[in-house]
Amino acid sequence: MTPAQNTAFQGATGHTATGVGDIVSSILVVLLFIWAAWLVVQVLGSLRRNEAIELDLLFVSLRASALIWIALYLVQ
Repeated sequence: MTPAQNTAFQGATGHTATGVGDIVSSILVVLLFIWAAWLVVQVLGSLRRNEAIELDLLFVSLRASALIWIALYLVQ
């Protein structure tokens, strides 16, 4: 954003654009963590009902972990 746009944004909202961007990024990362936890719980339920094997849990956990690492890298 140009300096004039930054000034207008801060004047209208009372916050800097980077501060708002950081908040939005943080919320998205928290939602990603919640989604990953929900995914692992679902696979654990499938394991208990004998609808999945242990490798399913491993692969789901690895994929969720990779997405979290990528998201954390992009947020920095």
